Amino acid sequence: MANAVKPIVYQGIETLSLRQLDELSAVPKGTSFRAFKRVLGELREGEHFFHLPADEHKELIDALKTAGQIYATTVHLVLLTRSGCARLQQAAS
Repeated sequence: MANAVKPIVYQGIETLSLRQLDELSAVPKGTSFRAFKRVLGELREGEHFFHLPADEHKELIDALKTAGQIYATTVHLVLLTRSGCARLQQAAS
């Protein structure tokens, strides 16, 4: 994915967290989340993004918080695939 951040591999697919997207785009916290919410109706879970509920993925979420790959305040995790990242970038432009 990007050279500046280490992708999060989920189900064998390289993904980026919303925090990583904010950092790559040099935008304030929450910018990528708001863009995600705007285009959510156009995205397909499993193709463009993965939604990982806290109760089912606590260990992974805690490990990613410790590694600094997601925001410390993250409850339910959203990971974006390459195509999901591209859709967010298109929506932002």
